[in-house]
Order: sequence, then C-alpha cells, then structure tokens
Amino acid sequence: MPDFRFSTITTRFIPPNGMSPSMKFESLALLILLFCMGCGKNVPLRGKVLDEGGNPITVGMVNFVSEQQELSRAKIQSDGSYTVGTLKETDGLPPGKYKVYVTGAEIATPPQGPARKDAMGQLIPQMGGFKKLVATKYTTEASTPLTCEVPAQGNRYDVIVEKP
Repeated sequence: MPDFRFSTITTRFIPPNGMSPSMKFESLALLILLFCMGCGKNVPLRGKVLDEGGNPITVGMVNFVSEQQELSRAKIQSDGSYTVGTLKETDGLPPGKYKVYVTGAEIATPPQGPARKDAMGQLIPQMGGFKKLVATKYTTEASTPLTCEVPAQGNRYDVIVEKP
C-alpha cells in the first residue's frame, strides 16, 4: 500500500518520493537563479609579476581569490606577464576585490659538488635543489598581504613581490 503523508505545517499533499510538483518547480527555479547569479560578466585582467627591483618572476602561477572564495589564476610567462582566467585559461574574472598570491615560483638549481660512491662502490649523483623566487609570505592565501580591486571595465595589475 502506498505511503501517503500530509505535512503538518502546510497541510499540502506530499507524495511518497518526498517532493510535490510545486516543490520541484521551486527547486529548479532556485537552481537557475543561483546559477545566473554566478554568471556575471568576466573582465580582462593582465599584468606582470615583478620583484621589488623590477625584475620579472619567470615561472609559477598568480592566483586571485575573491571575497566569495572563487579562484581565478594565470600562468606566469617567461617575461613575467600573465593573463587571468576563471573557466578558461584567459577568460578574465568577475569585477571585485581579490587576495593575490603566487605559487610555484621556483627554479631548479644544479647539483653542488661531484658524485659520491655508496657502500657498493656505485656512483650516486648529487641532487640539485630549488631556489625560491618569491618570499614565503606571498605564496599562500592566508599569508599574502597583496590585494587587488578589479573594476567593471577590467584593468592591468602588476604584482610586486619581495625576494626570499
């Protein structure tokens, strides 16, 4: 026998699957509204990532986190330039206030010293390391002091960071 219930709050019929046709419509309308709220027009944002001496940071990603915790990012090019993307690589980002941080700004360093031998007499090459190009405080959303306001017409924003 089907399980028919009535809501004690509105006394309207609730079918066994838990959603009336009007509830389905209301849910769909809410989803469409929420989707459209996130469909704001992106604007272009480009610039350069530079150290305090004006030298370009040549590798890594520059990240923009909105007040709504939405992430937009851009790959840093070999000349230090970037163009921000949100859904695509260079489609811009919505206007608003952002925290800005840089990740992956490291270059490999060559091995120091000659290879050494292990207990069996096999050569073990020395390992290289990584040199950070950006001070640690610029590498996470939590620690970065950098902020950016993107106006409705887009903008250029040069990211200036300290060396480690």
